[in-house]
Amino acid sequence: MTSPATTDETRIAEADDELGLGTGRLDHLDLLQLAFWGCLLIAVAAASVAIAWPDAVGNTGPILLISMAAGGMVFLLWVLKGAGRRLGLFPQRGAAADAVNAQMPRFGWIESLDEAVLIADQGGAPIAANERYRELTRIALAGQQDSAGPVTVDRIFSASPGLAAPIFRLSKSAKTGDAHREVLPAMTIGSDALPVQYEASVSPLPRGRIIWRLRRINGAENATGAADMKALYVEDAPIGFFAAKPDGTLTYANGWLRELIGLPETAKNVRLDDIMRPEFVKMLGRDKKSGAPGRANIMIRTRDGVEMPVQTMTTWTGRGADAQGRTVVVGNNQNQLEGEGRFLAASASRPARPDSDPMFDDAPFGAVRLEGSSVESAIIMDANKALLKMAEGRSAPGTKFSDLFLVDEDGEDELSSRLIDAIDKPVPLKLAGDEPKSVNVFVTLDNLGQPSVAYIIDMTEQKELELRLAQGEKMQAIGQLAGGVAHDFNNVLTGIMLNNDELMTRHPVGDPSYENLKSIHEFSVRAKDLVHMLLAYARQQTFKREVFDVNDFLSELSILLRQILDERIEFQNIPQRNLPYVKADKNQLETAIFNLVTNARDAMLQNGRAGGSLTIRTSRATGADAHKHGFNFVEDGDYLLIEIADTGHGIPANIMDKIFQPFFTTKDVGVGTGLGLATVYGIIKQSEGYVCPISKVGEGTTFQIYLPALRADEIPQPEIVGPEEEAVDHRPVDISGRGKILLVEDEKGVRDIAVMHLISRGYEVVAAEDGEEALEILEDEAGTFDLVISDVVMPGMDGPALIKAAKEQLGDARVIFISGYAERDLAKKLDDDREVSFLPKPFSVRQLAERVKQQLSLRKEREAA
Repeated sequence: MTSPATTDETRIAEADDELGLGTGRLDHLDLLQLAFWGCLLIAVAAASVAIAWPDAVGNTGPILLISMAAGGMVFLLWVLKGAGRRLGLFPQRGAAADAVNAQMPRFGWIESLDEAVLIADQGGAPIAANERYRELTRIALAGQQDSAGPVTVDRIFSASPGLAAPIFRLSKSAKTGDAHREVLPAMTIGSDALPVQYEASVSPLPRGRIIWRLRRINGAENATGAADMKALYVEDAPIGFFAAKPDGTLTYANGWLRELIGLPETAKNVRLDDIMRPEFVKMLGRDKKSGAPGRANIMIRTRDGVEMPVQTMTTWTGRGADAQGRTVVVGNNQNQLEGEGRFLAASASRPARPDSDPMFDDAPFGAVRLEGSSVESAIIMDANKALLKMAEGRSAPGTKFSDLFLVDEDGEDELSSRLIDAIDKPVPLKLAGDEPKSVNVFVTLDNLGQPSVAYIIDMTEQKELELRLAQGEKMQAIGQLAGGVAHDFNNVLTGIMLNNDELMTRHPVGDPSYENLKSIHEFSVRAKDLVHMLLAYARQQTFKREVFDVNDFLSELSILLRQILDERIEFQNIPQRNLPYVKADKNQLETAIFNLVTNARDAMLQNGRAGGSLTIRTSRATGADAHKHGFNFVEDGDYLLIEIADTGHGIPANIMDKIFQPFFTTKDVGVGTGLGLATVYGIIKQSEGYVCPISKVGEGTTFQIYLPALRADEIPQPEIVGPEEEAVDHRPVDISGRGKILLVEDEKGVRDIAVMHLISRGYEVVAAEDGEEALEILEDEAGTFDLVISDVVMPGMDGPALIKAAKEQLGDARVIFISGYAERDLAKKLDDDREVSFLPKPFSVRQLAERVKQQLSLRKEREAA
């Protein structure tokens, strides 16, 4: 018998000898082959003579040459067509290897082993295998094996995902040349799906070879604690199971239950009263005599003393001391969701075992193992804890996978189509539940093309952020539009008001046209208020912030609020003591509260309602308080909270995200402007605060206003957006005067009417249509102007840039800025400490004349001082 130490080269050399390719003899001669070679040799020899001595052969020379050429062509065609190999002229490709395998098997000693054995190199490539390994391969890969040679170990067990980790560890040891042993988890193999279990080991051999040994474990109880091979199904079941004797001794508990209560597999002498109260033990034994299945809701105790609610079903067989009780334990999903996280994990899927994959069980996203021929009909076999929590307990084993998702208006066919699209790519779906969640679903297939694993990633927060971002961009665009419209409309409205004032001086009371002019004036005032609301929403209005106590502010404001409320509405102002100070614009905050109170009044009196109650509360708050109500956009910090709560009809959830949009209203046509809440939003945001609505249809609405609270060590110094005006009232009675004024305004209509009115009141006025022209005038007439009136926003050089550039030419001249809106910190754009005044558009003739007279008077007082 050949020794296992015989080298591969010796065996291949012997095989070559057998094929006649080495130095040995040919054992079998083919007469046809011998005749062919003999004729060919004679033809070549004759042709060689004809070539060497043409005179000796005479006329037969060409014939011999032709014969040699013809023979060579025939020989070449035979070789190309395979005839040469069929005649035995050349050995088949790989004949030496076939001879080695057929005549002298490599590693023949492995056939003597009573276990499946594979010889492979360190990379896992098979070299030789015994008959037991080939038989295991045929069973595991029935209908799939595509070659007669041995296959790798991982291919045999590829259909069992739970074996990936131990096979990887074995392969890693094989590559490093280390010996390693693993007890593989129980599995089903072959078409009969019989449960089996193997012990696998790897060991190094000389010349860089590795021996893989697969030994089938006889008696599954050695590895799983089950009584027979059928008990493997119970051991790996995704629910709990235990067996007990009449005296309460626990004889068996499956893996799910052992993991739940923290019971080691090797634990002995465990009793039922060790894992539950005595009264629960009695409940399990109450149907012992009848033998009927008994159901019970009990509490099971873990090793750390935590009790968890479970449902049990117990059946008893046998009598007396030989009786045996078998109990199935099922977790209640609802209780698990409300209980400890550990119990939640146990109900999500079978408990983690040493052979489980933590990337599945502890993944921070939903994962589920599937079984079925298609995605739409697949059944859930196992789900991790994240998915159970996400699906609110609806992902228990046995559930249809497609039932986890909402069916939209397109029907189940569309859902099935989208689940198919989810194969190997994420597809957005809605996860069913009390609060449906936006998720991305990704499905992977196994090597048979059937759904194997699906991943469900919660995208709800991201979707909300995307919607909030889109809404913010939309609101920003609307705000920019509103600001631009308001600016242009202010110029038009200023011209209308100035011209109307001029006409009213020419047509006083008693004139037939006076009432019409008065009506124009009233409409202009309404238009002015509308523009102010637009500017408040766009956060471009003149804004003056000061530090104040909100309780004092609301106490004074309550007097006015009672006047606008109906007598059928009960009003309360409930202040909290020791509140922090805030910094805001009192007038603007007053406007915001008026708008909210007006909306609340209309909601409580709408559609014939008999009234209700309106309550204003103040209190301290933090960002965490806002987060409890779902307002996660409120930043962490300390706030003063103003709550305005009514008992009106409430705001439906489907329009809650639209209420702050300008011109959106639920009121009847012609009632309101649709800018009330938009104005509130703009004012509060400009105060660096937040406005958050809480509403329930039929019960009422509460608007929460969060204003940043000032710390005690902060100096209550008011911050003014725009130039600070003198506290002393210099309002003149006589609005005529003398002085040289430079008026810079890009709107011709406003410029002409303003120049006309100022000249009529005794002033010398020079007009410029833009900053560049005004700068040239100032350079030509430096130091001659007493006052400069300039628009803030103009094409080219704006008002602040003009004042900055003409610093040397202005001298002691006062400055009045006029604009439809004031930019924040306008005075900070100037290099010096020049005092400036601001006159917002639209303004009347009298307002312009009073402001001019006031500023010129201040200039004279400064010069006199």
